[in-house]
Amino acid sequence: MPPGKVAKKPAASKAKGLKAAAKSKVAARAKAVGGGDTKGSKYESVDALWEQELKGEKGRDGWYAKGESYWNGQDASIDGVLGGFAETHGPDIRESKRFLELLRRSGDLAVGAGDGSALDCGAGIGRVTAGLLRDQFGQVDLVEPNQRLLSKAVSDMEGDVRVRNFTCCPLQKMQIADEDYDVIWAQWVLLYLPDDDLVAFFERCKRMLRSGGLICVKENVVNNGGKFMVDREDNSISRTDEQYKAVFERAGLRLVHQMQQTCWPSHLVPVRMYALRPMDNSSVVSSSPPAAAATAGAVARKRPAAAALG
Repeated sequence: MPPGKVAKKPAASKAKGLKAAAKSKVAARAKAVGGGDTKGSKYESVDALWEQELKGEKGRDGWYAKGESYWNGQDASIDGVLGGFAETHGPDIRESKRFLELLRRSGDLAVGAGDGSALDCGAGIGRVTAGLLRDQFGQVDLVEPNQRLLSKAVSDMEGDVRVRNFTCCPLQKMQIADEDYDVIWAQWVLLYLPDDDLVAFFERCKRMLRSGGLICVKENVVNNGGKFMVDREDNSISRTDEQYKAVFERAGLRLVHQMQQTCWPSHLVPVRMYALRPMDNSSVVSSSPPAAAATAGAVARKRPAAAALG
C-alpha cells in the first residue's frame, strides 16, 4: 500500500463472508481429524464416533452409563478424583489462579478477587471450589452428577458463606437461573459430553452469564496434529484443540484467551485453559505459548491419568 494511504475497511458483507470462511475451515479441519479408543478401534472422524455411539434408543444412555459407573467406584478424596495423582493438585490450582489473574489484568474479567459469582461445573468433592473459586469470587455454586462425591463437598464446605448452592445434576440436563454468574468454570468434565450435548450445554451457559461474563474451560487437549482418543474405562474423550474450537464456534462462543497448563508431567495428556464469551461480546484472542506436543498420552477424567493410550 502506498505511503500515506489509509486501508479501507472491507464491506460488511465481505467481512461476514471472511468470518464465515474462517469458521468453515476450522470446522472442516476438526471433522477431518481421526481418532481411536483404548480397545484399538479406529474412527475416521469424530462424527463417525458419535454416529456409532449414539445410535438407537439406548445409545446415548449407554454412553453416559459407563462414566457414571466409573465414578461410583472412586474414592471421595483428592487422590480419588485425581486418579492417584494427588501431586498434580497444587500445580493445577496455581495455574488456574494465574489464568484468572491474567483475565483480570487484561480487563476481560471485570470483577475483582473476592467479588462476583462463579459456577463450578462437574465439581466432584469441591476440590476446585475449595482450592480456587471460593477465594476468587464472593459466591460459588457447585453442580455435580454424583451425589456421593457432592456430599463430600457439602460436609467440607457447608456453612462457608462463600459457598451458596450444591446441586446434584448431570451437565447434559443442567438448568440454572439466567444471568447469575460472572464465571462458569468447567474442568475435566466436558470430556464426557458428546459434541451435540456439549454445544447444548454451552448454549445454556450463555444464558446463565451476567453481562461481560466468561465461560472458563479446562480440559485435556491433544495438541499439534494429534488424534482424539476415547478411554473405554469411563467413555471419556480427549479432543484435539481444533475440535474444541469447532464446538465453541457451533455454540456461538468467541475465544478470548487460552493458556497451556505448565508444571505438568510429560507422560500425561496436556491440559489447556480457554476463556470464552458469547460472540456478541467479542474480544481479541490472546494466547500463551504452547507446551510440548503430545499426540497420544494419558486421559484425565476430571483428573489426570498415567498410562499412554494407543
